[in-house]
Amino acid sequence: MACPMCGGTGRVLVRYPGGEEWMACLECLEREAEEAWEDEDEVERLLESGELF
Repeated sequence: MACPMCGGTGRVLVRYPGGEEWMACLECLEREAEEAWEDEDEVERLLESGELF
């Protein structure tokens, strides 16, 4: 089974605490983690500036 994001074969299985499983290659997982981190930083900036809520 190939990575669902890029079609690559170098993939890993990630198991979440709720039992959900997700499979992707390391490059795609790293990219998703970086994007999530950037989104978290943006939300924090909006909260601190008062633009959010």
